[in-house]
Amino acid sequence: MMTVTYPSFRLLYALSSAISNRPANVLLLSGGVDSSTLLAIALETSVLPKVAITVGLDTSPGEGCPIHGPDIPVPCNGDLAAAHKVADWLGLDWQPIRLSQADALDALIELCLALRSFDLGNLNSIPLYVSAIHAAGIGADRIWTGDDADSLFGGYQYQRGEQDWPAYLARRIPTVRPPFTDIAGIIGVTPVYPWLQPAVLDVARSLHRNDVLMEIPIRKRPAMPSFMDQFDPDPRRATTRLWGKMPVRQLAEMHLPDDIAWRPKTDLQFGSGMCALEAPLAVAVTPDDRERLNRTGIQFFNDAHRGLYLRFEQAGGTVPSPVAGQYACASCGGGVDIGHKHCPTCGAWPADQR
Repeated sequence: MMTVTYPSFRLLYALSSAISNRPANVLLLSGGVDSSTLLAIALETSVLPKVAITVGLDTSPGEGCPIHGPDIPVPCNGDLAAAHKVADWLGLDWQPIRLSQADALDALIELCLALRSFDLGNLNSIPLYVSAIHAAGIGADRIWTGDDADSLFGGYQYQRGEQDWPAYLARRIPTVRPPFTDIAGIIGVTPVYPWLQPAVLDVARSLHRNDVLMEIPIRKRPAMPSFMDQFDPDPRRATTRLWGKMPVRQLAEMHLPDDIAWRPKTDLQFGSGMCALEAPLAVAVTPDDRERLNRTGIQFFNDAHRGLYLRFEQAGGTVPSPVAGQYACASCGGGVDIGHKHCPTCGAWPADQR
C-alpha cells in the first residue's frame, strides 16, 4: 500500500528540479530504487535520457552464483531482470549488455590498469565501465547514475547506528565522490548525479534518523532490507527489520512497481553478478603465489583479491606512490587522500592502520 509522506513530496520537487537542470543522454539503470526512481521522475518531467543501459553477467537459466550459492532470498545477478521490468513499466528504450565471464574479466583488468588499482571493490565498477564505453559508442556524452542516494538517505548497513543524522551528513557529504567520476574521466564522458544536486542535498540535510530509517514488521515486508542482511543471523531471526531510504522508497511507490520501490539494497557487484568472478580469480592462485604475496605486506582479503593482484601485476600494473595531499597506505604503500580512510589502490580500510 502506498504511504506518502511530506519528505517524499519535498524530495519529488527537489529531484524534478535536479533532473530538469542537469539533463543527460543516458541513464545507467541497475533496477534498484535509486536509478529507477530517477527514470520515473524523468518521464514525469519530460526530461528523458535517450536510453537506459544495464550490464550483467551472462549466465544460464537457473545457474547460481559460485560465491553466494543458488538458493538465497536476494539472489545475485538480479539487475537485468529488475531493469527490464522498470523499462517495460515506464515504456522506455532499454539496452541490456550481457557479458561472458571472459569479457567481464577482461573489462576488470582494463579498468584496474586505468585506475592503477587492484581493489577487489572494482567488481562493483565493471558495469559502470562497460556502460560508459557503450554510451560513448552510441554518441552519448552525459550520463546519469543513481549515486549517492544510499549515502544521503540511509541505504547502507553501517549507517544504521547513526543516531544524529544531520551531524552524520555534515561529515559525510563533503567526502562523497562517486567511483563513476574517475571512470567517466577515463572514457571521456560527463557524469551527472541528480541525487547530489543542491536541492536534493538540502532535503537530505533537513531529515532526521526517523525520517530515513524505519523498523517494519516482517509480516508487512518479509524481504531483507539489503543483500548482505541475508548472511547475518540477526536480521534473519528478527520479527522487524530496519529499512533505510524511506523518503526514496515512498516516492518510488508513487511511480514504480512495489517490488522495485522496496527492492533490497544490492551493491552493483552482486546485482550485476560480477561477484561470481571471484571464483576464477581465486582458483588461479597457487600455494607458491600465496606464500610470495603474503610476504609483500599487502593485506589481502582472500584468494580472489590475491588473484586480482596477480593479473594486475602480470598486465604491468604498478602501485602509485603518494603525491602532495596524500599519505601512504599502510597496506600497499599507494597514495590515499588526506582525510580519507579507504585506499583506492588495494581497498584497505582503514588505510592508515595495519
